[in-house]
Amino acid sequence: MEHFIETIGRNMFAIFGVMALGGAAFMVASRSAVHSVLGFLFAMLCIAGCFLALEAEFLGMAQILVYAGGIVVLFLFVVMLVEMSKKKEKEVFQLQSRYAVVAILLGAVAFLGVFRKVLFGAANPQALGLLRPELAQGLDVAKQNAQAVSRGLFADYLLPFEILSVILLVALVGAVVLAKTERV
Repeated sequence: MEHFIETIGRNMFAIFGVMALGGAAFMVASRSAVHSVLGFLFAMLCIAGCFLALEAEFLGMAQILVYAGGIVVLFLFVVMLVEMSKKKEKEVFQLQSRYAVVAILLGAVAFLGVFRKVLFGAANPQALGLLRPELAQGLDVAKQNAQAVSRGLFADYLLPFEILSVILLVALVGAVVLAKTERV
């Protein structure tokens, strides 16, 4: 029975992975900026499905909340606020889509060629095995994934986490400043 569940998890990971690649290709090939953002949203939701298929519930929910909930909304605001009606910029944007699709396909083939053994090899029996022993005390890391990630994140990686939050805040303020129209 355990082998059957593992096989289903691998199949769901592969299905969500292919769907994420499709969403990314749609994002790059779309002629509309709003459609590109929707393709990005679909790809992010499929990546969350990949995390859930790997039984990494915390990362799946974080993917949905941070990327699908926050970053996509930020992108939509920027797309709606910034005027995209300049013909010269549209032509440049539309000509790049063919080359971007080819680059994505070549990148995916190269990525799968290099990381084939890592992606489709045997899984690590203990999730987050790099957690310090004193932080993992009292935890079954394989079963309590969210607690292990939070202990590692807020103990060893608190400063990079805070720096990332400040960078995202600066990006949000910068997007609003760039999109703001001057009123006379």
